[in-house]
Amino acid sequence: MIAQMNYLAAEELRKLFRGSKLKVLLLLSFIIGVLFVFIGDRLGLDDNLSLTAIELLLAVLLPFLMVALGSDLMIGECKGTIKHALKLPISREFLFMGKLFAGWAAGALIVLCMFVPTFIGDLILHGLPAASSLGASIAGLGGAILFSGLLLVLANSVSLWVGSSGVGLVVSVVLWMAMSVVGFLEPQLNRFFVTDYADWLQPLLYGEDASMTVSSLLFMTAYYIIGTILGLLAFQRKEL
Repeated sequence: MIAQMNYLAAEELRKLFRGSKLKVLLLLSFIIGVLFVFIGDRLGLDDNLSLTAIELLLAVLLPFLMVALGSDLMIGECKGTIKHALKLPISREFLFMGKLFAGWAAGALIVLCMFVPTFIGDLILHGLPAASSLGASIAGLGGAILFSGLLLVLANSVSLWVGSSGVGLVVSVVLWMAMSVVGFLEPQLNRFFVTDYADWLQPLLYGEDASMTVSSLLFMTAYYIIGTILGLLAFQRKEL
């Protein structure tokens, strides 16, 4: 079962690479990472440039890239090639999870394309970082991948329910903006939204309070489960 899932996810990832959207998003992410090195050097951001880039770009830019990818992850195929996949001896649930894992891997590659140039640029400009700084960068990268994957899962679910990648993209962006505004006006509600990277993941990097770390992981896990279940329900109900 695991081998079949890995094979299906790999095939779906290759399919994403054959399209133009993922290539554009990867290139854009890489260019942004390179530009951030020059901008960070000009601004004097000497303290762990790669981690600073992750924290800043996850505020707006990377969420938009994840929503752009997630909103078209499955809905674009529902009236086309997915019909051929359903002729195979696999269930809709199995196909859905394979596509979701492929999308998650693609999202991780987008984050890496931003992280790698900033990390290399930091090495060139400031030399080998201390062990603690290197550990923080790796932890920040892992947290960014988890957080970005969550946004992709939620955007995919929204698009499947509204029935359109374009409408799903708009709805996801509007929801993001609405949660940001509500969180700004009512800061105590931020912990319930997916718009505050600092509140969710920084305790994993800097906090010494175990309860805060566990709380962050529980919120992410809960939203992953909710997004996956809602997306699967919409995928099962969809007429193909």
